[in-house]
Amino acid sequence: MVWTPQQFGAFLDAAEGDHLYAVFHLMGTRGLRRGEAVGQDWHETDLDAGLITPAKGIVVDGWSPYESEPKTDGSAGTIALDSVNIEVLRAQKARQAKERRNAGAAWQDTGKVFTKEDGSWLHPETVSETFRRILAATDLPPITLRDLRHVSATLTHGAGGDIHTITLTSDTYTSLLPEVDRAVAEAAAALVPRGTTVAKSSGEPPRASP
Repeated sequence: MVWTPQQFGAFLDAAEGDHLYAVFHLMGTRGLRRGEAVGQDWHETDLDAGLITPAKGIVVDGWSPYESEPKTDGSAGTIALDSVNIEVLRAQKARQAKERRNAGAAWQDTGKVFTKEDGSWLHPETVSETFRRILAATDLPPITLRDLRHVSATLTHGAGGDIHTITLTSDTYTSLLPEVDRAVAEAAAALVPRGTTVAKSSGEPPRASP
């Protein structure tokens, strides 16, 4: 089962406001794996340039998480971000800054984009559990968190991009020029219909207009 853009948009509507909303948005549009998403570092995330490089991943051994190299055939690839993802990640950064102030001396400065409320690593299974919880509250066809990569590939293909821009067979990301990748990302984001736009001043992750 692969969700349509409409179904993915409905899931994002249901997930909006959740602590992990930005994780699901990034995975479903740009194809990051679970471990790559929770392992993403801010220093490898350039929101001004609209580029991210998944250079580290957090995976589990039994139940214990550990950091590893990304699951790619070569060095980490740089991925272009569409304008919606940039806004979502800016909102995530603002949310995290607020959590850092609230945590005070208890804050753990891991440098990760997605963390627990004290800044510590986000356990990969927490992302899966949250995905299942949100999905169960909807009428959407059941898929797994891993299937969001297929959603991303579908969006890329529907936007006119090479299906191998986010390759599911060779486990590489993209060899396209960044400007080409960005154009495809923008077109893919436009395929996902969303609900009412949330004011940027609210501090919540914004929705794309239908």
